[in-house]
Amino acid sequence: MISKLDRYVARYFISSWVVSSVFFIGLYAIYDLFAQFDDFLEGFEGSHLVISDVVYLYTLQLPVIFVQVAPFVMVMAALITLLRLQRHNEFMAMVMTGRSARRVILPVVALTLLFLGGLVWVQEVWAPRVALERDDLQWSMLEKGKSRMIETMNMRDAEGRLFSAFEYNVGTRVIGRLNVSYEDEAGNNVYITGENAEWSAESGGWTIQNGRSQVRRDARKESEDGEAFFVETDIQPEQLLAESRMAFDLTYEELLGLSERYPSSRRYRLLRHYHVTFPLSILLLVLLSVPFVIRLDAKSRTKGLGVAIGFCVGFLLLDASLRDLGSRGVIQPVLAAWLPVIVAGSLVTVLFDSLES
Repeated sequence: MISKLDRYVARYFISSWVVSSVFFIGLYAIYDLFAQFDDFLEGFEGSHLVISDVVYLYTLQLPVIFVQVAPFVMVMAALITLLRLQRHNEFMAMVMTGRSARRVILPVVALTLLFLGGLVWVQEVWAPRVALERDDLQWSMLEKGKSRMIETMNMRDAEGRLFSAFEYNVGTRVIGRLNVSYEDEAGNNVYITGENAEWSAESGGWTIQNGRSQVRRDARKESEDGEAFFVETDIQPEQLLAESRMAFDLTYEELLGLSERYPSSRRYRLLRHYHVTFPLSILLLVLLSVPFVIRLDAKSRTKGLGVAIGFCVGFLLLDASLRDLGSRGVIQPVLAAWLPVIVAGSLVTVLFDSLES
């Protein structure tokens, strides 16, 4: 049952969450704006860019900014809430009424779960919905209205063929230069190159201009050259866009389908699991930081705050490092996504055992 004390703690947490959200989202937006300030100035000089474009761009960027700063927002909201409760010994007064420390912080945990539900909605619905428009607008602003171009993409199709696309025009859906390499059923190495590749849904592949094919027979060290007009593959324009999008520009359902369709892609397998571990890791970060600031004296609380922030930064660095190793194939993508959560979960279990039940 929700008591007055629960509502009191909840109000503290909600106000702390609002302040933390405004601070971190604003800080991120200001940093990003100054990072692109010179490019935006060039756009203004070209008279094709107006302030409303910049405002609209950051409106479209809001979902991805919200997701990226979520760990900092949630942890700081929890820490600020507990520090505010202890500033006038309110936390101790609640404990003196017979409540355990775990019971006092229950509203913090419950609201964290509620806000994480909203975060999942943002990463699964809102962010993917505006991602394409955001990227197109940003490219148009920085490149003075030119059609969006993706310079380089390398991926393997369902048959294991290496598909390398260069200068892919998102608007016209034309690949400027295409290289495909694979090993055929006879064990020969096949290389196909071409220009201005266009997708043909009826034929199930890409038609190419100025195409050349080369078949190398390693056993006899011979090669056979010829013309090529078509590249058969299941990689469609939608997959090319998916390959260039950021982690939360794709939904879990899309990543699940892509990881099953392209089992050799470490990126899709990693992101598929990361979509699950990311919200879970934020909850664990909050639970990991809370025990350090529940202290009787101010000196211990200050020291605990530093330790809590240090643990959180260490966790985020570990998470980023393992994901990089997983994407490069140094470790398994599943292990890269779940190992930080396992480590943090173990620490949370130990730390919460130290709290009064």
